Amino acid sequence: WIYTRSFYEIKEGKLFAPGNLRASNDNEGYKKLVDYWVSSGYTLRYTGGMVPDVNQLLIKGKGVFVNATSNKHKAKLRLLYEVAPIAFIIEKAGGRSSTGNISALDEKITGYDIRTQVAYGSKQEVARFEEWVGNRFLYPPRSAL
Repeated sequence: WIYTRSFYEIKEGKLFAPGNLRASNDNEGYKKLVDYWVSSGYTLRYTGGMVPDVNQLLIKGKGVFVNATSNKHKAKLRLLYEVAPIAFIIEKAGGRSSTGNISALDEKITGYDIRTQVAYGSKQEVARFEEWVGNRFLYPPRSAL
């Protein structure tokens, strides 16, 4: 093994990776969020996959990944298998995760196929996601345990 770089924590930075962009058609908060990133000169990172996009956040040590939901374009990521494990890694790296109003790690897992929206990344960007997107399109809206 060759040591190539150091990584300490996820910090603030202008890098965004949006998922489920079709949801921005009928989720006004998500549209506002994406428009904010574009108009503020954030660098777009989009592969169509959560793992490569989140990996980029960890390598760069900055930014945000968001996969929002809406009435017409439901969440696809599963809480048990995809959202919670990556949330654990992100939060251990000094970032935050959120499903709209609470950490993905605080979500109660009630089944193996529960799907949810999620934001991972720097504290400020995840707070912006919670404020602008929140849990308005989660049915039923979930809250802390």
